[in-house]
Amino acid sequence: MKRIGMFITATAAAVALAGCMHRGVENVSAGDVAIDSLSATRTAVLRVDNASSDTIRLYMKMPGMKASYVAKALPGQVRSWVLDPNLFPAASVSFESRANKGAPVTIGPYKVNKNETVDVVVPTDPMTIHASVHRST
Repeated sequence: MKRIGMFITATAAAVALAGCMHRGVENVSAGDVAIDSLSATRTAVLRVDNASSDTIRLYMKMPGMKASYVAKALPGQVRSWVLDPNLFPAASVSFESRANKGAPVTIGPYKVNKNETVDVVVPTDPMTIHASVHRST
């Protein structure tokens, strides 16, 4: 019986030590997913670089459709989202940026195809938001 007790104690100590030594993943929120190259080729990717001090919400607008919420970027955050592949290629896609304060700003329209990235940059003044479309890499 003494051996089993020693074995259980040693195992518990090893598990506790391994748990304490595990550093985890830094700068990743729950729900963040790495976008692989195969996913990027099958649809469009939205990348937001938010350098402002406001939380930014982005809505996608297409002709004949209501604006739909697609992304939220916290201050200082750079994030990417995969967009609905059924919507692309699209000849006219606009984005509406809504900060915590101030009026909404619409950018676009852009022609967006599959395997392209819409790169949205939010400077310190959210009213001067701008974007570009380029091939996904």
